[in-house]
Amino acid sequence: MSFDLKIFDGDLKLGTNRDLATVEGVEKLTQDILKMVSTPIGGNPYFPWYGSPIERSLVGTAYETQFISNIASNQLRTTLEMLQNMQKEQLKTPQIITPQEQIAAIQNVSVNRNEVDPRFFIILITVLNKAFRRVQIPLQVSL
Repeated sequence: MSFDLKIFDGDLKLGTNRDLATVEGVEKLTQDILKMVSTPIGGNPYFPWYGSPIERSLVGTAYETQFISNIASNQLRTTLEMLQNMQKEQLKTPQIITPQEQIAAIQNVSVNRNEVDPRFFIILITVLNKAFRRVQIPLQVSL
């Protein structure tokens, strides 16, 4: 079973025993997706390919709302496919990844712009993990 350190509001979270808290299973999958989607591509100098280009398409564009939503949805889908490929490569190593932590299929990625405030986006990502559980990840982005 793999695990990761638990992140809450951008900070490491402490557990009840005052040690660093960890996440595993569906919670780890959710955190992995949120980290990948919220990291600007190129934001990690050691892994410049890691992250999502969504910020570039949403910030400062004057395109029609549906066009921006389609571009952002496609970019997020590509980002999730990259994460899925990373998981496949990780399976080739001795590290164990549980079925709850792996993306089996990307079911839906929707990006909707707020009609009142065009800087505000509501994102809903739905994936199916390899334990056949649907995982929905709502995300709100204000740019």
